[in-house]
Amino acid sequence: MLHDYPNSILTPRGRPAGASVDSWTESDHALMRTAAGLAWSGAGRTGTNPIVGSVVSRDGRIIATGFHGEKGIAHAEVVALDAAGEAARGATLYASLEPCAHHGRTPPCTDRIIAAGVARVVIPALDPDERVNGRGVALLRAAGIQVDIGCEAGSAILDNLGYYHDRLGLPSLVTIKMALSGDGMVARAPGRRDTVTGEAARTQVHALRALHDAVLVGIETLLADAPRLDCRLLNPAPDRIPVPVVLDSHLRTPAENAWSRAGRPFIVVTVPGPAADRVRAIEARGGRVFTCTPSTHGPDVGAAVAALAAAGLRRILVEGGPRVVASLVATGCWDAAWYYRAPVVFGPGGVPATPAAAPGDVVDRVRVGDDERVRSIGARPLAEIAARVRMAAGNGGPECLPD
Repeated sequence: MLHDYPNSILTPRGRPAGASVDSWTESDHALMRTAAGLAWSGAGRTGTNPIVGSVVSRDGRIIATGFHGEKGIAHAEVVALDAAGEAARGATLYASLEPCAHHGRTPPCTDRIIAAGVARVVIPALDPDERVNGRGVALLRAAGIQVDIGCEAGSAILDNLGYYHDRLGLPSLVTIKMALSGDGMVARAPGRRDTVTGEAARTQVHALRALHDAVLVGIETLLADAPRLDCRLLNPAPDRIPVPVVLDSHLRTPAENAWSRAGRPFIVVTVPGPAADRVRAIEARGGRVFTCTPSTHGPDVGAAVAALAAAGLRRILVEGGPRVVASLVATGCWDAAWYYRAPVVFGPGGVPATPAAAPGDVVDRVRVGDDERVRSIGARPLAEIAARVRMAAGNGGPECLPD
C-alpha cells in the first residue's frame, strides 16, 4: 500500500483555509518533486546540513530553481530567489524542507523570502533542528505569507532521514538497499556477480551512499562481488565517502582488498574468538576488527549497528545479500528501505531476494531510468520522529503538532 504523510507526521496546527491534504494540486506535487530532485545535486557536500532543493513558480510554470550545493554557501531558497529576481514577487516558492530562521554560516532564509515578496511557500515538513522546528513557518506567516505544509511529506522525510535522526538524537539510521530482477532475484546464480539495474539507478545509489557514514555488506557479497562501495559516479565528487563494513563470522575477509589497495579504512565485524594472525593482517592493511555478540548466522546485526554508532558511524547503508537483509527485517533493525526492480528476468536458477518486496509502509514508487524504485519507512522510526518533533515544537516552538 502506498502511504502519504501530509498532516499526521510533521504538520503544525494553524494551517490556513484551503491547505488541507485534499487541496494539493497535481502542479503542487510535481513542483515539490522537482524541488526534492534538485536537492540530491548536493548529496555528500552539505556536511551536517540537509539536502534541500527549491523552485520558484507562477501559475504552475517554473521561473527559477536552486539547491544547497555545499556547506557554508547559500541555501536552496536563496539560490532560487536570486535567480528569479523581481519575478519572485507574488510567486510561489517550493522548498523541500522548512526554510531556516536562524543565523548560521549564512543568514536566515526567512529574511530573504520575506524581502523577495513571495506570496506563498509550500514545504513538505518542519525542519527538526531546534533552532527552526516551526519558527520558519511562524515568521513567514507573521509577514503575511501563506505557508502550506505537507506536500510530498513522506518522500521528503525519507530524503533527509539521516538528518532527522541526527537532529532528534536518535541513535542510528539503518537503510536497506536492494537491487532485484523483475522476478525477484538478486543474481542469476549463487556466487555470481550480475549487474541488475541501469546506470541511472546506480548513480542514484552512489548519491545515497554519500549521505551515509558506512556501507555494510556480508562476507558472501564481498567474496563474490569485491565491491568498491564508493561514490565514483558522482560529479562533482562528495567531500567524503562512506566506510566499508563487512559482517564476517570466520574472518575470511582478505587483508589485501579493493579498499586497502585504495588506502581506505574499512571495518570487519566478527564474533568472539577470531584468529589473532588474521586480525593483525587486517589491521596492518588499514582495517579495524569489531567483535560482536554472535547470532544464528553470524554477528548479531543489532550489536553490529550499535558498535558502529559508538564508533561515530551512525548512518549505515546496508547493501548486503538476502541473508543480511533477512536478519535486519526479522529483528526490526532497520529504518528505511530502497528497492530497485529492473525489467529483466533471471529465471528459476537465480538467488531470490529476501524479502522480495520492500518491508514497511511504502512511501513512494518512481521510475529511475528503466527501473522502478520503491521506498518504504518503518513504523517505529516514523513514530519516533513524529513524537520527538511534536515534543520539541510543544516545548519551545511556536506551534504544536496534532496527535
